[in-house]
Amino acid sequence: MRNIPTDLLRAFVTVIDLKGYTRAGERLGRSQPAISLQIKRLQDLIGAPLFEKDSGGTLLTENGQLVANYARRILSLNDELVVKLSRRQLGGRLKIGLPNDYADHFLPLLLADRHARSEGAGFDVVCDLSVNLFSAFREGGFDLIVAMSEGSAAEGAWMSWRQPLSWVGLPDEAVDEDGVLRLVAYPEGCLYRRAMLAALQRDGRAYDIVYTSPSLAGLEAALTTGFGVTAFSRDILPPKLVGLARPASGMPALTDLVAGIYLRPGKASAHIESLAARIADLFAASAHDMVA
Repeated sequence: MRNIPTDLLRAFVTVIDLKGYTRAGERLGRSQPAISLQIKRLQDLIGAPLFEKDSGGTLLTENGQLVANYARRILSLNDELVVKLSRRQLGGRLKIGLPNDYADHFLPLLLADRHARSEGAGFDVVCDLSVNLFSAFREGGFDLIVAMSEGSAAEGAWMSWRQPLSWVGLPDEAVDEDGVLRLVAYPEGCLYRRAMLAALQRDGRAYDIVYTSPSLAGLEAALTTGFGVTAFSRDILPPKLVGLARPASGMPALTDLVAGIYLRPGKASAHIESLAARIADLFAASAHDMVA
């Protein structure tokens, strides 16, 4: 099987389009003799003349017409591949970490963002608890994470804001006959879980964790059936759920968390910062009290 170099096909197509060897050489940055030599090499590989001898090098033979059609298709695929590779090399493949409910709320908006898509990067997205995201981030496992922390500030965050919490569920249905409040929660390590347990302990309220799941859909199923109550970020509640108003609900106050966007130290390129800014714009529409 013979391999036909694409530079020979490009020279051939350019001669056809510009109707001359000299103009084709000017377009491709080569001399007229160099273009003539490329056409000769192509004809030798094909094993047949590509131009009619008496046409001055402008009229294609039957084989020339066939080769021209294939050459344009081959060059089109070649150029498409080069463009895609250059975009991937420019943007890279970014690994992003998000908490489950943040991903559910913001990923559809981010993926629909024309600017984010036009950056040319691929995305590997991992959804996990903030504590696990921070751990992997410190080990260099992510280019960018959005995660929550306790306290009044998010150390090292590219941007951070206070994230108020809300009780969610049907409290009247989630209390056992002996007055124990049934809780639905993410696994141990979840900051929502810590916040609601701290609030209940301060209030002296009896509780029992009756259902845990790492899946947001799993928690929604339990909450919508009255199996228990839980705490979520107030600004990004899943559409199926409604926050409980205080103090009418009788539930204790929850301490705010701090959400932040974190960029990998020493690896933050202009491309990653541009993506972080687009994520921040999406969060700003929902988050309260955005701070630098």
